[in-house]
Amino acid sequence: MIEEYGSLYWFYILTLVSLPAILIGLLEKPLRPYTRVATVVMVVLLIGWTSGQWLWLVGFLVFELTLIKLWLRFRLGHEHVDPWIARLAAAAATAPLVVVKAANLFPTLSIGFLGVSYLSFRAIQVVLETTDGLITALPLGDLTFFILFFPTLASGPIDRFRRFEQDADRVWTRDEYVYLLGRGLGMLLLGAVYKFVLAAWFTTQLDWAVGWPQTLAYMYLYTGRLFFDFAGYSAMAVGTSYIFGIRTPPNFRLPFASESIKDFWTRWHITLSFWLRDYLYTRMAMFFMRMPLFKGRRVAAGRVALALNMLLMGAWHGFQLHFLLYGLYHGLLLVGNDVYEKKSRLYAYRHHLAYRVVAIAVTFQLVVFGFLLFSGHILPI
Repeated sequence: MIEEYGSLYWFYILTLVSLPAILIGLLEKPLRPYTRVATVVMVVLLIGWTSGQWLWLVGFLVFELTLIKLWLRFRLGHEHVDPWIARLAAAAATAPLVVVKAANLFPTLSIGFLGVSYLSFRAIQVVLETTDGLITALPLGDLTFFILFFPTLASGPIDRFRRFEQDADRVWTRDEYVYLLGRGLGMLLLGAVYKFVLAAWFTTQLDWAVGWPQTLAYMYLYTGRLFFDFAGYSAMAVGTSYIFGIRTPPNFRLPFASESIKDFWTRWHITLSFWLRDYLYTRMAMFFMRMPLFKGRRVAAGRVALALNMLLMGAWHGFQLHFLLYGLYHGLLLVGNDVYEKKSRLYAYRHHLAYRVVAIAVTFQLVVFGFLLFSGHILPI
């Protein structure tokens, strides 16, 4: 068992596995058949032959693939599906993730496998798009390949099945592949600098940050470590995907230049926030708008859905209190941001340079405090 993007040994293996892909791409041949083989090899190395995680991974795949195939057959046989049956199918797809997160509350339990959170979101997305009629065919091999695609196995980014399939089916011209290869190698280099140089430096500085006033320093240092570690991993995952002909979407876009919390969530962990927006928030908002309590009150229903959406985002990281507080905190910030934009006269000045500078500074302070909550670091009393 090796750590993805975490050691020289991993990069040595990745180089060996990537060389045939590069040759295939330059020869203008289909990359999908080889990438499937490479995915099997790399998943075996990541999980480890003797690891007990294999049983959980296989069990997860059997459950999710069976559920998805049965749901597709049912959906194709019914033009209109009862919304509660559709919700039951989505809940069933989510159940393995809920079980793993609940089990993590008990240190003696060892349930789950590497990448369970991200693999679950891929499976849930397929169920929801099948419900919406956007997916009408699901070859088992293609579906398994999408769920297990190795560059993004451990920590994303979270791709979409139909977008992924378009790239997987495509035979790139030599010029197109040279561009993908150059972009991929550049992302790999950038990610390595982020993770092994900058994130490592922030990590060494965290050792002394205990007690007051060091907790304030911890807040900023932890933010730096979290960003460069996660952004570095994501960049390397995207870069590796490009080498194998899959243009996995990026996860970060200058998040600390955000001028509001709403803007921040279009720049930070982009694939997660957009996934939650498209598959969770919009459905909850529509559901609440039909309830008697919110009927005719579109704004109120949307804000409740927004707060719950972010609370569930926190729960996706784990059921521990600090993750839930982090999600609730950002939910309340987003609701407050929505109220501010609709009610405050100051918002009319948002295009002025002075306003933008202050907005970036305020947003940054709100974000780093949120990461202090996320870290679980205990504030001394």
